[in-house]
Amino acid sequence: MIAQEARIVSDAFNARAARESWGSRCDPELVFQCPDLRTMLALWREKAGTRPVPARQDFSLRCIKGHLRDVAIYERIPVQTGHCRYRVRLMGTEFAEAMGDLTGKYLDEAIPEQFLPRWYAALDATLDANAPLRFVARSDTANKSFLIAEYFEAPLLDEHDQATMVLAASHFSALASADSLSATAG
Repeated sequence: MIAQEARIVSDAFNARAARESWGSRCDPELVFQCPDLRTMLALWREKAGTRPVPARQDFSLRCIKGHLRDVAIYERIPVQTGHCRYRVRLMGTEFAEAMGDLTGKYLDEAIPEQFLPRWYAALDATLDANAPLRFVARSDTANKSFLIAEYFEAPLLDEHDQATMVLAASHFSALASADSLSATAG
């Protein structure tokens, strides 16, 4: 069953994506085509246990070792009333190959300005939903526009038990295979 908030957030993201011509869709159904992303969803749920959201410290490097190359962790940093920045805390080699290694960087310093709204919207949607989401998107960084990606994104609690982090996992493929991914996106 899909949480109502996840559905509302997903619908809002998709409406904005259509208005702004992003090559991106949000899918709260969590019907992942990539088996590794289904495994990440199961791991996230296992680590959450009875809590709505697991903590960042639940995901040690040992815990995600088999998925590390496909994982990124983003942290939302408030900078002023109503505004925030995202810092990349961890970026696996597969992510880095497709997007450039952004580990330790703020997105607004590393991503071309025209793509930032889509990045922020996806990360904000994940934290606003307070639940995992599935995204399918065309790559728009590192001159890799021929790639399409399926993403698992889910919130994580920081050391103060606030959902300020996003655990992401990805599966990249050539744009020609986009139909199989996007057919189930929403």
